[in-house]
Amino acid sequence: MNKKEGLILSFILLSFASLFIWYSSGAKSLTGQSQSWSSHYVGYEESGTMFRELTIIYTGEQNMDGLPVTYTVNSEPAWTGKEINWKGTKRLSGHQLYLESKCNDCRIALKSEMTITLNWEGKEEKLVLSK
Repeated sequence: MNKKEGLILSFILLSFASLFIWYSSGAKSLTGQSQSWSSHYVGYEESGTMFRELTIIYTGEQNMDGLPVTYTVNSEPAWTGKEINWKGTKRLSGHQLYLESKCNDCRIALKSEMTITLNWEGKEEKLVLSK
């Protein structure tokens, strides 16, 4: 391999490494909507800690402020991290549910969809969040 070929190969490898670093950093987001709900997920990194935030908004016509809503949030596991698996019940505040977590060993770059199941007043709806 001569010097010119070595420089070209080095440039190509550096380009791929830069693209990978650029792709794996920054905020990642997913959105979705159902008949009565809309949702937005964002994941980002700050100082080596991964933050995951999910906002679920009731879009129906009735005033549901204070209503208890049971939720299940699932995502498929990423090959380098942990999937999201949140369950619980929260009361709507301003027509919203807000869920968050932080971790050091999770991956925020979701390549798949996220599924949210919501139960309230005997009703159930599913949202699928995607890019």
